[in-house]
Amino acid sequence: MAYKILVTSQKGGVGKSTVSANLAAFFRRRMALETTLIDWDSHGSSSTWLKQAPQVGVVVLHEHLPLDKGGNRPILEARLHLRRAASSSEVVVCDLTWSDAIAAELMFEFDLIIVPTSVSEIEMATTAGFLARHRWVFDSAIHTPPTLLVCPTRVHNEQMQSDTFTKQRFPVSFMLSPPVLEAQSAREMFERGYLMDLPDECGTSFIEFGKAVCTAREMRASAQGMRQTTASTRINALNGIHTTNQSNALNAPAKNLLARTSTLSNQYSVLGRHRLHKVGDSAPPAETPAQVNTAGIPTKPTAHPVVAETASITSMGIPQFLKRMSMGLLSK
Repeated sequence: MAYKILVTSQKGGVGKSTVSANLAAFFRRRMALETTLIDWDSHGSSSTWLKQAPQVGVVVLHEHLPLDKGGNRPILEARLHLRRAASSSEVVVCDLTWSDAIAAELMFEFDLIIVPTSVSEIEMATTAGFLARHRWVFDSAIHTPPTLLVCPTRVHNEQMQSDTFTKQRFPVSFMLSPPVLEAQSAREMFERGYLMDLPDECGTSFIEFGKAVCTAREMRASAQGMRQTTASTRINALNGIHTTNQSNALNAPAKNLLARTSTLSNQYSVLGRHRLHKVGDSAPPAETPAQVNTAGIPTKPTAHPVVAETASITSMGIPQFLKRMSMGLLSK
């Protein structure tokens, strides 16, 4: 089954198309997965980037959504494009500037929603407003909600100590990705190459971001496997097929690795630091972070003290932040 990603925001200038094009290239070249990019933006920036840059094997589609038609036409067209692409791909990345003409139910078609945002207070407030209007999607108990990943983009080095995420209240729980740094070298890569190839901090930051998205993908796959196992156990129990393991599983509450925790609305890993910040008196204490190996990949936490955080780009900590969140959920 294809892993479907929507990269969206309500305004331009936040690096949405840059993230879309380069993430598709990352999955195809670095992860060796069959990848399709669907560009729903009228400007076609992400599709143009992939068509003009050195080819890496991404299937590029620039599709039109009839937003001026109103009604259900836009979402029906989007579903058709998405399902066609998913039938022949392992990963589908969609680039869309969100419009109120699009029914929010479209988000349920995706496994992951990535919302790029700059770290300015104005932009963060705009992002929080966008998420507030679609809170019911991410809090849904009827449909399986998509995972929400907020991605700080075009971040300058002097903004790495920003406290924007601790000052801004968000209405929904989300995962926070590592920042994608801004650099002149990144702007020069448009239609010429990919951010992951840059030898500077900008290139390293994008690779860390790509790893974080891959970790989110693995977590969701694990969650789906757990749900299927639980469902099968319950069916077998109802049919009279009992084993000791099945009985234990039946009595255990079903867990969703990607369920929204009550703490993430009030706690944030600020621009990828190895800690969660508490906002408000009601926020519970942060959980013990997972340790990280030399490759920056999270490992299972142990009873030993956590390794002190570093300031290097390669240890921004978001893969470990995602792992930390998943381990916290598993322990509940």
